[in-house]
Amino acid sequence: MVVVLSAMSGVTDMLISCYQKAGKQDNSYHEVIHLLEAKHMEAIEQLVPYSFQIEVKGRIKLLLRELEDICQGVLLLDELSDSIKARVMSYGELLSSAIVSVAFHHQGLPNTLIDSRDYIITDSNYLNAKVDQRKTYARILEQMPDVDLVVAPGFIARTDAGKTSVLGRGGSDYSASIYAAALGAERLEVWSDVDGMYTADPRKVKAAHSIKELSYKEAMELAYFGAKVLYPPTIAPLVTANIPLLLKNTFNPSHKGTLITATPAPGPNIIKGVSCIDNIALITLSGSGMVGVPGIAMRMFKAVATRNINIYFITQSSSEQSITIALADTEGQAALEALTDEFKYHISAGEVDPVNLEQHMSIVAIVGNGMIQQPGIAGTMFSILGDHKINIRAIAQGATERNISLVIRGEDSVTAVNLLHDSFFLAKSEQTAKALA
Repeated sequence: MVVVLSAMSGVTDMLISCYQKAGKQDNSYHEVIHLLEAKHMEAIEQLVPYSFQIEVKGRIKLLLRELEDICQGVLLLDELSDSIKARVMSYGELLSSAIVSVAFHHQGLPNTLIDSRDYIITDSNYLNAKVDQRKTYARILEQMPDVDLVVAPGFIARTDAGKTSVLGRGGSDYSASIYAAALGAERLEVWSDVDGMYTADPRKVKAAHSIKELSYKEAMELAYFGAKVLYPPTIAPLVTANIPLLLKNTFNPSHKGTLITATPAPGPNIIKGVSCIDNIALITLSGSGMVGVPGIAMRMFKAVATRNINIYFITQSSSEQSITIALADTEGQAALEALTDEFKYHISAGEVDPVNLEQHMSIVAIVGNGMIQQPGIAGTMFSILGDHKINIRAIAQGATERNISLVIRGEDSVTAVNLLHDSFFLAKSEQTAKALA
């Protein structure tokens, strides 16, 4: 068994704060490191018998002194880089895994603590690194200790050049998935603080409930469109190896959770979930000069890609006169500038309209394998929102028919998600009672 640890709650944000403060020549990063020490010492005192605390406390202090030295170097040299930031961010998992390994020993669970940086090899995109699957799997198979229980820090990896990299926020799930696929595991379990994946965000929809079974593709769609219980890249390594994924709740272990496989048992609903991504910007490129001109879309996507901007959603009019993309609100202005620069000659010639940016939007999506070749789903979706005066700004449906996505105003997102969830998941009697309430 391989147990992969994430950082303690809030720790990664505290580490980023240390890095940012040091970069601004703000010595108060020392205070944050003291808070980190207190947080981890408290965990040790709760998990490890007093007579065995000295060694692990010494290990934690050593790691935090390393962190302090790095931050001091950033402050003195006034040097910020993704490489240094990744190294600072790595300490959360190094700290938590060291503590849990010792705690296991004193619970009668002998284990070997490894450093995931010795096993997972990535490119040099330090803060959201891409895993070199061939090298990583080979190293795991060749070097994994032959013991019953291994403890490993998640999230962290190393480039070919030997520098620390990280796998993106939520990357501990991904680390576990990599180990599972490389070792041909019987299953991967991800333990968090909720009862699996829900039919909607329970913070927005009180009637949301956990889903018993999902396909890999359904889970990937829901994770991508805002289901935060699972980091989207986690699923990909499992698909090829056909390894089941079980999502469980640490605080409610008796709950069955959500099982994700290639062929889930049929459920009672055509739709498996209603998801929402808030804080979205829409960018539209339009103009009569685009009609029939090859390469416009390519140039548009390339211009955005050069700014490392991720696109969530794409739709194009059949006349080829407009293309609309959705991206994070925080990247809207950068995308606007990139596209305005790319098409400046066409805009000045009147062939292309000025690039249009709309912010404070949300993407609402319904997901489910049962939608395939099932008529009326999209119509129901549009009717419900139209009846409640919710304007749809853009629509996209993949050829797989597994996802229908809409862009609406951000202020309408909670209402829209609740309306759609009620329509697809509540029985008609419940809907009537709710309407009369």
